[in-house]
Amino acid sequence: MNLSGALADLAVDARVVVGCSGGADSLALLALACDHGFDVCAVYVDHGLRPGTGHDAEIVKRAAARFGARARVTHVDLPAGPNLESRAREARYAALERVRAELGAEAILIAHTRDDQAETVLLQMLRGAAATGLSGMAGRRGFVRRPLLTSRRRETHELCARLGLSPVHDPMNDDLHHRRVWLRREVIPRLEGGTDRDLVEVLARQAELLRDDDELLDAFASQHEPDDAGSVAALPRALARRVIRRWLAAPAPPSVATVERVLAVARGDVRAAELPGGDRIERVRGQLVRVGPVGLVTAPVVLELPGHARFADVEIGAWIEHGPPVAWPDGRERAVCDADRVPASVVVRAAEPGERFRPLGRGGSKLLHDALAEAGVAATRRASAPVVVGAEPVWVVGYRIDHRVRVTTGTRRFLWLSAEPATT
Repeated sequence: MNLSGALADLAVDARVVVGCSGGADSLALLALACDHGFDVCAVYVDHGLRPGTGHDAEIVKRAAARFGARARVTHVDLPAGPNLESRAREARYAALERVRAELGAEAILIAHTRDDQAETVLLQMLRGAAATGLSGMAGRRGFVRRPLLTSRRRETHELCARLGLSPVHDPMNDDLHHRRVWLRREVIPRLEGGTDRDLVEVLARQAELLRDDDELLDAFASQHEPDDAGSVAALPRALARRVIRRWLAAPAPPSVATVERVLAVARGDVRAAELPGGDRIERVRGQLVRVGPVGLVTAPVVLELPGHARFADVEIGAWIEHGPPVAWPDGRERAVCDADRVPASVVVRAAEPGERFRPLGRGGSKLLHDALAEAGVAATRRASAPVVVGAEPVWVVGYRIDHRVRVTTGTRRFLWLSAEPATT
């Protein structure tokens, strides 16, 4: 096992955060990261879900001390709601990001293995996911890296045994009520026994192939305007779905059923389609128009870079990387700027009447309200549509960044901006 391929773009002494639960996978990752020469901080996130976490945290601290790393324990409070695993995961990643930002670390390393990838693909299959879901977990997304996706779970256990480490055993990993545990303990072994194949390798390889296809479809979809009903209706069905899905992605990715309803509007089969949350899509003079209830006017909020801020029902995130993206975002729900062209503190607010900016790649200036209309934001919702502003507009969320903050050949720090639906 080694990390050289997955993290080749990081300097040998780069500062990294390792999410470490004390299990075999994360202890192996901690040992490998330290052996690689990284400046490591091992972070144990205590969700407060079971007793005995103090013992687990001590195991992480002792392992970190042995390998020459720092260690930190952070406690999180889970919000109420369904899907405990999802809520715990979101809280854990948020906690790791806070530590990363505080330390100025260049990456967060997560110990997901090839076995985890296979389980993820099966979970997504059970949920009826399309290609994006079936492509599994990305090896890299923002600051998050998963350098063990090419390694098997048995390899991490073997490494811990060779190093004399005693990994934590989480009793939740024995609870078949959790779907991932059920798949791991019952479904995958039965399928492997019935097919006489290593199903983990099959599913992980499928995820890699589908991720390539998914990225290619996204690139094709970005070349088409989603509000031109006739053009969308004339596209091959798979590409049309992708165009609509990208258009409706904020504040949350739409379901397959929602996308199909909107395509029916594009074809002229129906006059309008209802969207979750109360909006609807109408066809007006050959254009697809998103219409919704009157939006909530929200006071401006300050966004420190890096950091997070909530405006209306959207969470804006910002982080800085020191290398260019592996894959460039489309600029709508995620964008990249030159960090040194943006103030350290910006404001997220609604567009002001008559306010203009210089959209990247369009030439000249444009009214922010016109940009929001072009992005498919209904007039009644533009009062709550977020715009990131420094001395001048930086990013019209859902549309594109300003030309003045663009990445150039001289860019050394890359500011990532993302817009996600607020969770509460």
